[in-house]
Amino acid sequence: MLRSQALAFAADQAIRFGTLPVVSTRTAYEIYQPLLSHLEKVSGRSVHLETPPNFKGMYQRIQENGFDLLVSPPHIARLAQKKLGWHPLVMCLPEHHSILLAMEDNGPANLEALRGSTIAVLDNSALVVMIMMEALKKKGLVMDRDFKVIETRSYESSQIAVKQGVAQAMVARSQGFIDPNSRDRMKVMFEAGALPGYVFIAAPSTPKDQLQQLRTQLLAFGGTPEAKPFLEKLGYDAVVAATEVAMQRLDPYLDMTEAKLK
Repeated sequence: MLRSQALAFAADQAIRFGTLPVVSTRTAYEIYQPLLSHLEKVSGRSVHLETPPNFKGMYQRIQENGFDLLVSPPHIARLAQKKLGWHPLVMCLPEHHSILLAMEDNGPANLEALRGSTIAVLDNSALVVMIMMEALKKKGLVMDRDFKVIETRSYESSQIAVKQGVAQAMVARSQGFIDPNSRDRMKVMFEAGALPGYVFIAAPSTPKDQLQQLRTQLLAFGGTPEAKPFLEKLGYDAVVAATEVAMQRLDPYLDMTEAKLK
């Protein structure tokens, strides 16, 4: 390995910490600040938060080893592990569902009413969207035939699109990220299959002793008072060590994930 490609975990270098492109950079910083502070304290290194613009951009950075540590959607984490040698460290619990949300007062009454409408999604490469589109297809509603899809920059942007009538529904996770005040004015039209939690993955070049150290530090953070509000904002209760058995559950999505990220 060339020296220039070495992991940026040396004592004099910052940790490049990547987050999912599901909220604005400002919101991401507010959410992740407790974890960043913990990592800086236990590692003695500064931590730079980086939020890629979308899932394709995230995967491109993964391919370029552009992060040292990354919070990844589970399907992309598995792809990075299988294809590029990234290391799963911990996984968030509990699992969620993919849900279709609409405005309570004037939104579509049922799935049939979605014909000819527009659905806002964060990113067509997101697992939550893949699961929902497949479930709607089984109900006889096919994207680009029965309804249109618009991609937004964040869950916040999807909410705005629905509130302003640009879209009649939006795809989201069953917990986390959506502002409670806005969520109270929205109804769940449809719920689809289970979503494994986010996975923290480390770059392929991470030394083995540092992998275990990172895993231990992340698990330790999960037991601190600061972790509870942090995890709640993400929609989770706990972090546990990622196992190969858990990661294998993502294998059925690998081909679709890779195709959408090209």
